[in-house]
Amino acid sequence: MQLLRKVGDEIIIIYNPRKENVEVGENLKIYDENVGRGIVAQVIEQSLVDLTGILEDIVRHESMESFSVEERSPLDVIRYMTDVKNMKMARAKILKELTSTDGRLSISPWTGWIPDRNVSIEPLDDDELMKLLNLKGRHPMELGLTVYSRKPMYIDAFHLQGINIITGKKGSGKSHMGKILLLGLISHGARAIVFDINDEYSKLGFMAEGLDKKSEYYEKIVPLNPGENLYFTLEYIGLDVMYDVMTTVMGLREASAYTFRNIWSEIEKEGILTIDSLKDRADEERVQIAEAITRRLDQIEATNIIVDREGKTLEKLLERISSGGALIINLKAKDPVTIAITVQTILSKLRELLESGEKPLWIFAEEAHFYLSETAWDDIITRMRHLGAYQVYLTNTPTAIPQNVIRQADNIFLFHLSTQSDLNYVAPASKLDAQTIVPIAISLPPHRCMVVGSATNDYPIIIDTKPLHVRTAGETRLFFEEV
Repeated sequence: MQLLRKVGDEIIIIYNPRKENVEVGENLKIYDENVGRGIVAQVIEQSLVDLTGILEDIVRHESMESFSVEERSPLDVIRYMTDVKNMKMARAKILKELTSTDGRLSISPWTGWIPDRNVSIEPLDDDELMKLLNLKGRHPMELGLTVYSRKPMYIDAFHLQGINIITGKKGSGKSHMGKILLLGLISHGARAIVFDINDEYSKLGFMAEGLDKKSEYYEKIVPLNPGENLYFTLEYIGLDVMYDVMTTVMGLREASAYTFRNIWSEIEKEGILTIDSLKDRADEERVQIAEAITRRLDQIEATNIIVDREGKTLEKLLERISSGGALIINLKAKDPVTIAITVQTILSKLRELLESGEKPLWIFAEEAHFYLSETAWDDIITRMRHLGAYQVYLTNTPTAIPQNVIRQADNIFLFHLSTQSDLNYVAPASKLDAQTIVPIAISLPPHRCMVVGSATNDYPIIIDTKPLHVRTAGETRLFFEEV
């Protein structure tokens, strides 16, 4: 391989594909032994070298297909001409700088320095790269195998304490990565609340090969189904959550909402706060207001998420996973009212607990744009994040995530995306420009992803996600059986 030129933070390398193999996403070590200094670059694009005369030669050969032409040249000349014709060019992004101290290499941010052309260029072994980046840390979590060297890739769970985004097309493997992160965190004693929009996490307590065979996570996975084994009292939910649900989700108008707030406050003081008492007191109001409030209270009552008897509390639920585990909130096929009450109640109580000194935990949110309001987004990524509610967002629609979440992301796990607008949108989360991630993202097959962020020392690493031995998907009802 030969260094041709530098353009901005990119270098162009010429190589002979018959002798050397270079792949998009591969890491190159460009090192000058004389000065003990070098750079690390990642290949982002390949192309054929376009030399003067090659086009003419190709056109000549194509136009002479109907003729019989006999060429007599020495074998070495033919090989040389073939090699020249097939030379390739690789465009690589300079990401880090290498320095040698007492014979030991260390890695640091690139300062702008480049070597001369008389340097060695070779693929950088993934093991060596990960050691230089110091990825494993004190709380190692294995994510999978690196694509080129097939070496186990670890990150330190410490670096997941922030905002993490997992995105890719449907079926690309993002939910699988979510489960890898969740189980890895649980293994280190962490706690999590999972808003499971497709019921993909509740079976993690069972082994993949047997319906009833329990996994080591059985006691740590707590499935909760709103309206069945998850319900709250009105007193626990609180006026703010109910008022928000009534107005934003159920469309209660301002005059009726004002009346509802007053009714709630009066009944709460009397100590008889129930759905029936709210409806009875609402009936004393003007007919239109009474009907508006009562109709919505009937809808809420039908969800079974609110009970008059003793309800569930987040405090008690978190005690069940005190040594590490996950509360799996199953939102599959739930109506918008049930989802809104469940999510907003949990987030509201979680904020109160964190403010009073509750230990930090993680929130996993699948397709959060379906159930998080703009106000909730702002609260989670500002106040709650600093209080210790770390977040993992999973989506196949990255443009639905607010831009302030993207720009504050600490890590991104990028699976296959083919839409240019999606790639441009998530580029700030990767700390890279769109021109860098686009060639890589569009070439990722299923279950292969690019990991970049504080967990990788801001170096993009491409891996194949590891398999899991637990049940990783919910049961889908089918009409046609698989042959």
